[in-house]
Amino acid sequence: MTDHTPISQNDTKRSLTYTTKFGDVHLREDRLISFPKGLLGPLFHDCTVFGLSTLPDADESPLLVMQCINKPMYSFLVADPASLSLELDELDKRQALKELGLSREDAQFLLIITLYEHGDSFYLTANMRAPLVIDSRKREGFQHILANPKYTTQQKI
Repeated sequence: MTDHTPISQNDTKRSLTYTTKFGDVHLREDRLISFPKGLLGPLFHDCTVFGLSTLPDADESPLLVMQCINKPMYSFLVADPASLSLELDELDKRQALKELGLSREDAQFLLIITLYEHGDSFYLTANMRAPLVIDSRKREGFQHILANPKYTTQQKI
């Protein structure tokens, strides 16, 4: 069974290390992101504090690990849409920012990535319908459902 609790805490650097299904991730406590409304879904609505880390042993990967701090058994792969050659329309992004009361300068959009295994192979999908919107200045995040029906929750990558 994987241990999801911090395996070390360095008080001088204020860093945390978690063992996840993706490997050990190292998080800076001063860089944690608050999700006041949690994430969508009954299992994740009270997942409210996360850290972002590079994918272990894959520093050049566009994928990041988003580790939940207050419910450490949950971690997700996320990525900037552009890094995966995916695009959210500018109009849809502007509408989301308006609804969330965020400025474009401080906002970053990330997509939750799901890994599916199929026999000996695997494939990835991205949830483009409900991206994460991070306010980098306030260190707050929101999962926002886009109104445009053209987006899917399982866009193959």
